[in-house]
Amino acid sequence: MRIEAFSEGKNLDEPEANEDRFLVLPGRGFAVIDGVTDRTGHRYDGMLAGRMASRTVQAAVARFLIDPAEKAADPERLVAQVSAAIRAAYQAHGILDIARKDATRRFGATLALAVEQGPMLRFILVGDSGLRINGGETVINDTGLDLVTASLRQEAYAVVAAAGGTADDQAKLGKACAFGGAAAFQADMAPWLDAPGLAALRDRCLERCRVRFPLVPERDLRLLLDGGILKGQTHFQNNTASPLSYAVLDGFDVPMSLVRVIDRPRAEVRTVELFTDGYFAPGATPEVDAWEAAFAEVERVDPGKIDRYPSVKGTIGRVRADDRTVVIVSF
Repeated sequence: MRIEAFSEGKNLDEPEANEDRFLVLPGRGFAVIDGVTDRTGHRYDGMLAGRMASRTVQAAVARFLIDPAEKAADPERLVAQVSAAIRAAYQAHGILDIARKDATRRFGATLALAVEQGPMLRFILVGDSGLRINGGETVINDTGLDLVTASLRQEAYAVVAAAGGTADDQAKLGKACAFGGAAAFQADMAPWLDAPGLAALRDRCLERCRVRFPLVPERDLRLLLDGGILKGQTHFQNNTASPLSYAVLDGFDVPMSLVRVIDRPRAEVRTVELFTDGYFAPGATPEVDAWEAAFAEVERVDPGKIDRYPSVKGTIGRVRADDRTVVIVSF
């Protein structure tokens, strides 16, 4: 067995702020965990919620993997135990009732886990961290939700470019639109947009998303475009009400229909790659160097994550779009 792992935080000047974690327990299992970035600014033991979430999930998954009673790696029991650990963290910090009522105050994390079970391998995916088997079969639970909010950013960049603004102006307006949504004018949108201009931007985004997501009800697209990341996204968290709905480990109920479970005979698996969504393209081969080469190429062709790799965030100076982590196991 050969194991490689790499993780780097998005802010090169604050490596300790990395909200990704990985777990390597040979003979038991391997995982990558992506803490959901907090937007409220609250800190817990000096950490933002995303880092607290990934650390809590990492420890809970490790306890699950080494527990002899959990050899079956039942996904419902895993989710229940991790959720209980997050609730205990809320309780320790005095915010359990607040988190229960307000989804924006919850810790959150995604998980891609490979469990060794003798002659079998079990893969459990919660959220949009990904899996690649044998260098070719890729599995990511991506509902496309981020592409809806990314369309707000794309349109904002186009508005500023047409008006002769700078890259900094584009980044400022793009963030205001993607995070705040298009329902109400915000001060950061001036001078590039006024209320009618914002309404026109919203209409363009809606038309773009209608074409890209023909199976998503228009009311869902409008809800997300109007509220943006801060007010619209949580409506789709851990429910099955929409094609845009997604799973996240946040201490409360996770619909198991949103959790992906894959079982494979170990003899058929040569390599396993687990990765977080800070990688916008996979490595050409199952090696960390190849994943980093793919990352460098993405940064070369689309550092702003506006064109080929649209996202709700892009690289600005020494701050990349996202933290990134990969774990590679070769059998």
